[in-house]
Amino acid sequence: MTYKFEDPSEKSDELPAGQRGIGCGMMLLLPAISYVAAIELLKITEIKNFFIRVSPKLFGAPSIPSLLWKIKAIDPFLRRVYSWNNLEVNLLFGSLILLVLSGLIGMIYAFTYRAVTGSRYGRLDAPPPRHKPTKKSR
Repeated sequence: MTYKFEDPSEKSDELPAGQRGIGCGMMLLLPAISYVAAIELLKITEIKNFFIRVSPKLFGAPSIPSLLWKIKAIDPFLRRVYSWNNLEVNLLFGSLILLVLSGLIGMIYAFTYRAVTGSRYGRLDAPPPRHKPTKKSR
């Protein structure tokens, strides 16, 4: 029996295009979906009341430090941001939704990957050990 070794220079360390596309899509779509979901879910009275009890300062115009208002170059941008109501609570709740969605999609991807791929061991690998070594005291 002859063994055939792969040339490491021929191996590609790059992910397949489909896997790169999924990651790129998640990176672009999940934050937008999370922010929109936060806006829509905050219309539910129970969720809104929970955040009001946690911190009522999150609602209303965003808090911008007074030092930033002194910079004339960014004043139009600050006025625009200041006009967005509930920005802080939307970002906070959107971040929580993003965390949950990312974890859920990661778990689904891991289960799918594990189900689709073959065995971890090749035909030339030794089987994993069946016994647990015991520690001996000196």
